[in-house]
Amino acid sequence: MASPVKLNVMDGVARIVIDAPPVNAQSLAVRRGLWEAVRMAGADPKVTALAILGAGRNFSAGADIAEFGQPGQDPWFGAVYTLIEDCPKPVVAGIAGAALGGGLELAMACHFRLAAPDARLGLPEVTLGLVPGAGGTQRGPRLIGAEAALRMTLSGQPMSARTAEKLGLVDGVVEGDLAEITLALARELGQGEAAAPRRSRDVRDGLSDPRGFEAAIAKARDALAADPERARLEAPHRVIDCIESALLLPFETGLAYELDAFEELREGRQSAALRHVFFAERAVARPARLGGEKPGKVARIGVVGGGPLGASLAAAAARAGVEVRLMEQDAAHLEAAKQRVDALLTGEAEAGRMRAEEVGPAMARIGGTKKDGGLEGCDIVVETLPDESGLKADLLARLSELLGAGPVLATMARSPDLDQLAAPLPHPERFIALRFDDAAHRAGLLEVGALEQAGAEAVAAGFGLAKALGLQGIFAEPSVASLVAGAGRAAAEEQVARGEASESEVNAAWGSFGLGPCFGGTEAADLPAWKATEIVRPACLAMANAGALMLAQGAVENAAALDVALVASGAFPRHEGGPLHWAEAEGLARVEAELAARAESHGDALWEPAPQFGELVKNGQGWGDL
Repeated sequence: MASPVKLNVMDGVARIVIDAPPVNAQSLAVRRGLWEAVRMAGADPKVTALAILGAGRNFSAGADIAEFGQPGQDPWFGAVYTLIEDCPKPVVAGIAGAALGGGLELAMACHFRLAAPDARLGLPEVTLGLVPGAGGTQRGPRLIGAEAALRMTLSGQPMSARTAEKLGLVDGVVEGDLAEITLALARELGQGEAAAPRRSRDVRDGLSDPRGFEAAIAKARDALAADPERARLEAPHRVIDCIESALLLPFETGLAYELDAFEELREGRQSAALRHVFFAERAVARPARLGGEKPGKVARIGVVGGGPLGASLAAAAARAGVEVRLMEQDAAHLEAAKQRVDALLTGEAEAGRMRAEEVGPAMARIGGTKKDGGLEGCDIVVETLPDESGLKADLLARLSELLGAGPVLATMARSPDLDQLAAPLPHPERFIALRFDDAAHRAGLLEVGALEQAGAEAVAAGFGLAKALGLQGIFAEPSVASLVAGAGRAAAEEQVARGEASESEVNAAWGSFGLGPCFGGTEAADLPAWKATEIVRPACLAMANAGALMLAQGAVENAAALDVALVASGAFPRHEGGPLHWAEAEGLARVEAELAARAESHGDALWEPAPQFGELVKNGQGWGDL
């Protein structure tokens, strides 16, 4: 098999190109290729300098995260980057597109860095419950100081090439042909009299003010302690420790300290849960129901009904840049609907969730229409009448006849009886359900539901709407998020009714776990950690059991989809991976035993273990084996 790293020597410059589409992730094969290419170029007397580039649109988006669940294999990232930094010949990185995680650590190990204007540079490891593991917390502070390094590493957000240049993370932003300019700089450096490499580990600029460095560390620790949601996560604390070690420890010792933190976190539950969600979110975006279809492009939607549901959907779509055709029965109702939308958008601006100057352009995307006309050119038309109105069936039948084989027709009905609504439709193959976990303009999840007769193109339109609105989409029929979350609330209500905990204690326990209060209007009690864990556990057991039942009934395609739904809707903490992942991390045998014990002692169907628990435990399997 050909190496994903190409080496070509011309005019004294070794051109080393990472060619591992689509994002040049640094798999074991890439690391081996880099190791061999740098070693060969360093030993070749004809080579005076090296240039490292990425093929295609990206330099390198970092590690192959799938490998983090397996024992590491040599050469490890840090060893490769040390080899590059120790090279006796100048090494220049040419950065286009993404240089993230290990990609940025690779670039920082090079002696000079040039970036294209479109480059994005960052260390996102904290979002996966990790710290950078190959020098990011050691070279970064030396190059850009503690404050900027903390901001970059704790946020996990990439910075632009121009910002990186201002900070000193890259030496220049170049227009034109990045590869040619990178090669030209390498050639010039290799031929110069002072060709000694400039190693990041020897840079002292970012460490020159020890008091300022420690002040930035203290400020970061105080900010973390003041944010309960972040403070319960392990990785941000370790990031701060590692960046502080860049000042306190020799470079090699700091690298070892950083790697120890990385390995400890990688083997821990939080990182395993966050990596599970990372992969699950990408997998559920292409469910089997799509067939070969991709999520449809949604540029214009029709919203039928301007009440609270319709106004919220119109506001969400208009804010996201989607054109809206808002249908109401007459001019007065249409004007009232637009006022509702304007009030929602203004409220979002006042709450800081959008800029005030964006409200006007969003409202300009909303056009009104009365009766049956004005829906031409819509990609999807959504009926938004309340379930209790009694008018849904007639309206949907009329809209299905009107739209024909044109736009996809959708309902926001939360009722599981989708077959009753679909039965009289002339075009049931173009009919789907859309269920938001909250008002559409505040939602995080969109569950797309459909009956068997619905075509893949119709389902794809629902996923296209989720993408257009910036929401996590999953396929579920019936809706699962509210049912599973409801099981957790039922467990908490039972605890209170049986005198096992007070409402304030439940709220405190849920808060410490990473959830909002279960009982509104009730203050949280002051609880020790062990008591909080004891109180929240029944809710987790109930949600895991309800999720397993939904999976058994075929409401969702797999356990990953169920976990994503609960995480995206805020009904389960992301760092716990969702209720089914939580159950597997706890041990399915243990969870089944606890459910059975509660079923016997409490006598409630809420606790009767779902059949999959026994099946998986008996066969020594997990949810992924179903």
